[in-house]
Amino acid sequence: MVQKPVSLIAGSTGLVGSHILENLSSLPGSVISLTRKSNGLPENVIEKIIDFDDLLKNLIAIDDPIDHVYLSLGKKLSTYELAYMPEANRESFKKIDFNYSLAIAELGLKKGAKSIALVSAIGAEESSINYYFHIKGKLENSLKRIGYDNICIAQPGHLLGKRKDFRGHEIPILESALHLASPLMQGPLKDFRQVQASKVANQIVKVTRENKGLSILTYDDFA
Repeated sequence: MVQKPVSLIAGSTGLVGSHILENLSSLPGSVISLTRKSNGLPENVIEKIIDFDDLLKNLIAIDDPIDHVYLSLGKKLSTYELAYMPEANRESFKKIDFNYSLAIAELGLKKGAKSIALVSAIGAEESSINYYFHIKGKLENSLKRIGYDNICIAQPGHLLGKRKDFRGHEIPILESALHLASPLMQGPLKDFRQVQASKVANQIVKVTRENKGLSILTYDDFA
C-alpha cells in the first residue's frame, strides 16, 4: 500500500537519479520508479518495469495519485557529443532526454502531481546552436508550460561521483583540469564548476518537497 507523499521517478539508476532515489527512500512516503528492468530497490520503492516507447503511445498507466515527479533520464553520451552531436545520434538523444521525459511529466500531471523536478545542465538554452543544450533548454521550457504549480530545475556543471558504467579515459583528465581551474571560474563561469551528484540530488528533493513555485538551481545551491 502506498503512503503519501507519492513520488514518481525516472532515471533512478543514473548518477543523480540513484542519489535522488536513496534520498526519497529515507523519507516518509512511497516512491514509484519507472525502469526497464528490476534493480532490487528498497522496500518503500515500487518498481514499475516498462517499455519506455510505450510512453509515447500512451500505453503506460499509474494506478496511484502522484504528488511529485523526478526526471533524471539521460542518454549516455561521449564527451565529444556534448560539444558537437553528429546528426546520426540526435534522434536517439532527443527521444530519451526530451520525448520520454516530457511524456512522464504529462503522465504525472494526469495523476495529480503538482510538483516536478528536472536534472538539466548549466548552459541549457532552447535557442542554443549546440544540440545538447538546445534539447535540454527545450525540455525546460516545455515543463514550464504544461501546468505544474511547482517546478525545480537543476542546472549543474560536470557531475562528480561513482558511476556504474565506464565514461571514457578522458574523464579523469577533465575532472583534474576542472579542479585546478575552479578558483579561476568566477562570475558567470562559476556555475560551470563541477559538483558532487549527491549534493545536487539532496537539494533537488529538498526544494521539490517544499513546493516553491519555479526554482532554478545552480552551483551556489549545491555547494
